[in-house]
Amino acid sequence: MSQHILLTSLGMRAIPTTYQWDGKTATAPLTPLALLQFFDSLQQPNRVVAMVTDGARHETWPVFEAEICNNLEIKPEAVDIPDGTSSDEIGEILEKVAKKIPEGAELTLDVTQGFRHFPFIFYALVLYLTSLRGVKIRGAYYGMIEGFDQKDPTPRPIIDLQPLLELPEWFHAVRMFRDQGTTEPIAQLLGPLADMLKNQTGQLFKAGDKEAGLQRSSQAKQVSGAISGLNDYAFAYESALPLELGKASAGLIDSINQFAGIDFDGLPPLAEELSEGIVAAAKEVAFKKAPGGGSWKNTIDLNQDELDRQAGMIDLYLERGQLSLAIGLMREWVVSWAMMKSDHTVNWVDRRERQPYERRLGALGKFAGDSAFKNIVTANQKEFGTFWNQLADSLRNVLHHHAMRDDLFEKPPTSLSSVKEFWGKLKKGAVDLPQLGGSKGKLLLSPQGTRPGVLFSALQVAKPDACVVICSASSTSGIDEAAKQADFDVNNIEQIILSDPHGGFSEIEKIKKQVRRLMLEADEVRANLTGGTTLMGVIVQRLTEEAQKLDRPVRRFALIDRRDPAEQDSDPFVQSEHYWLDRKRT
Repeated sequence: MSQHILLTSLGMRAIPTTYQWDGKTATAPLTPLALLQFFDSLQQPNRVVAMVTDGARHETWPVFEAEICNNLEIKPEAVDIPDGTSSDEIGEILEKVAKKIPEGAELTLDVTQGFRHFPFIFYALVLYLTSLRGVKIRGAYYGMIEGFDQKDPTPRPIIDLQPLLELPEWFHAVRMFRDQGTTEPIAQLLGPLADMLKNQTGQLFKAGDKEAGLQRSSQAKQVSGAISGLNDYAFAYESALPLELGKASAGLIDSINQFAGIDFDGLPPLAEELSEGIVAAAKEVAFKKAPGGGSWKNTIDLNQDELDRQAGMIDLYLERGQLSLAIGLMREWVVSWAMMKSDHTVNWVDRRERQPYERRLGALGKFAGDSAFKNIVTANQKEFGTFWNQLADSLRNVLHHHAMRDDLFEKPPTSLSSVKEFWGKLKKGAVDLPQLGGSKGKLLLSPQGTRPGVLFSALQVAKPDACVVICSASSTSGIDEAAKQADFDVNNIEQIILSDPHGGFSEIEKIKKQVRRLMLEADEVRANLTGGTTLMGVIVQRLTEEAQKLDRPVRRFALIDRRDPAEQDSDPFVQSEHYWLDRKRT
């Protein structure tokens, strides 16, 4: 059984007074004693604790103790305290009283008696107990014994101060939402209100008051709608889902506005102003117009307004120190920005539509970080590529894979400041998307074995502007003749001669560096996978992978010569059949 404690303080006088509360009256020498007369059996405490100064110990404690023992049949507990005339004494009072209140207890307060500054001590104590010990406040009461003529028989009202004690929780909850995007504290405060409205709805219908029951039911639905809106917002915000958050924020604004308009005594003080604080924070990331149902994402246009809204989200995450969310969304924002810069705004949330732009940005990063290109990279390409490398690898990959790598990540890396700096320029439109490579036509990659007809057919199929041939010292002899038969300028052929055409796998990295620039400058790379040794085919395939990293369109093909080997040797320059392994990039 949980402890329900009545906590009060005692003053210097015990004067029989008639009190009024909830339509009832009671006479007692001290306010808390009258309060206990008003409570039914379920409201009665199982412990009573009183703050007692030296004066109160002699003047009013004996009366209080006797009444509690007689009426509740429990022995009250006195906490001897100083008068609280200094900060040290106030601290002593708080510590002594707090020791009497266990974690998870339920507390009823009476703040009528005692020195006038004692209610402030009660207030501070309540904030501490509710926040850090999970104490639940059942009620807080003050008997208005002042301002009346002692001879006036009019009952003194007892005021319920609980709404004032709950108000700081609302302030804190709204501030948490405004400053951190956290909705749970608000939802937790609304939960009991929704339950109370639902219970009252049932009671009203049971009593036959249909009209009032329908009104309560509508109010319960409005509060439940606000809770649902807060939960939807929380999911989208905490997952950094920009479109879902835009929709959830618009829905939250609507539901909170409805909640603020409820005519109900159970609302907290300043409910309208609190609601305005929630709405103002939600507006920062909300769609201006809430989208419809179904496939609503397809109705969201990729334009500058949408990018600005998402940039605002990213800035919020950065300001709030929610780095993982900020960096993840920033990466996607840059992809969307690149699409808009390229006038590709149709189906912009489709993964297949976004992938080419991710490849382009990745290629720009590889280009900027490759020493082989240091003499041709422009300042704009270098800056943008470095930004993408830091954003996508140094930050995003590390954060989203939870630093599951060898290097330490115990504090934000130095790259974060440079990413933020470039981000500031990017979102303001002070940076353009750099061009990368191209302009020199089609490049053919082909192995060359002992049969010159393979290169001949490859040239005929690919119709390149330049060609890289992977060959051995013994197979170079057929290259010139194959080019001549294909009517291709031999001066546009670069020969890569393998030292060990069968087992020289260690030569692959050197060849990649040697060919990289030619691939970067190509508008398209076409690769023949037929002919030569196994190693030559592997090298061509690795070169195509490298070309893809540089965002070059790649099309691979295979040649098929159905003639017997003897006929191929005797008449090599016959066009073979071919089969394209990749679709043409649109």
